[in-house]
Amino acid sequence: MSKFLEFLEKQKYPVILLISGMFLIFCGFFEIKDLTKCQIHPHADPYYFIVSIGLLFSLSSVFLYLFDVVTLGWIGFRRIRNLSNGITAKLSNTNINIRFGRLEKLSGDSEESLVVLPANEFFDDECINDKKSALGAYVNYKFTNQTESIESLISSGLDGHDFEEVEKETGVIQKSYGIGNSVFIKEPLSSKQPVLFLSVTTKRTGEGLQAEMSYIFKAVKEIKRIVVDQRINSVYVPVMGSGHGGLRNEVAFFGMLLAVCDVVTKPHGHHINEFNIIVFQSSEKDKPSISKAVSKRLLRIATGMYS
Repeated sequence: MSKFLEFLEKQKYPVILLISGMFLIFCGFFEIKDLTKCQIHPHADPYYFIVSIGLLFSLSSVFLYLFDVVTLGWIGFRRIRNLSNGITAKLSNTNINIRFGRLEKLSGDSEESLVVLPANEFFDDECINDKKSALGAYVNYKFTNQTESIESLISSGLDGHDFEEVEKETGVIQKSYGIGNSVFIKEPLSSKQPVLFLSVTTKRTGEGLQAEMSYIFKAVKEIKRIVVDQRINSVYVPVMGSGHGGLRNEVAFFGMLLAVCDVVTKPHGHHINEFNIIVFQSSEKDKPSISKAVSKRLLRIATGMYS
């Protein structure tokens, strides 16, 4: 019995409901006198009340399963499928993948896929040297002991970009390149995988580092521009605006989903095969910053709105 209870604890609610429902249906029609000797006899008068509860449980389990796998959006059905490390939904021939893990390990090293690294409006070394940020973790993992070289590439990429001087901190004036601007590097150092450094956060005296929902839409629009111009097939991008940006993880994630759905459903002359959004998960033993259940629910809602 203890092993059976342990088995149930690992199951999802639809499975538990189905098992309970079938057990009640069975008990409504049969009497178990001695299970070890397989002494099971039908009731002379079935307990239809117990059977009806069992049927209710079983039907509820089917409904919950279908709701979890197939959803009826505002227009049409939207199927959410499981991946080995996440979930996916197809919209306008683009696979919107939610992957759980670390950007630097999931992005691979393909010249046909773009890695997007969120930066602040100044594109300075504040984020590059912060290993807790997606940008810092990626650069320090892929380009160990080469951060100065990466900074030099970014600086060269900013030549000719418009900027304004703002007070970043009290008494500190610095060049701001604005939100939604980027530096594209096709082959950074020894890597063949193109990288996009993209500004998604601001910093001002008395306000600190922050992001807003509108910044996410500007950033995703810039990603689309680069992908179309460079004829890139897939994108890997972490959840932007959360963490140092100050937005709640779920809010930033949902904003990204809406922005991605918006750009992939508009004609743009080039098909994006995969848009991979990386939800940070330190290791398989750790919980992701956004649970799989919440991610699936938000992916379902966003894609349903654009069906």
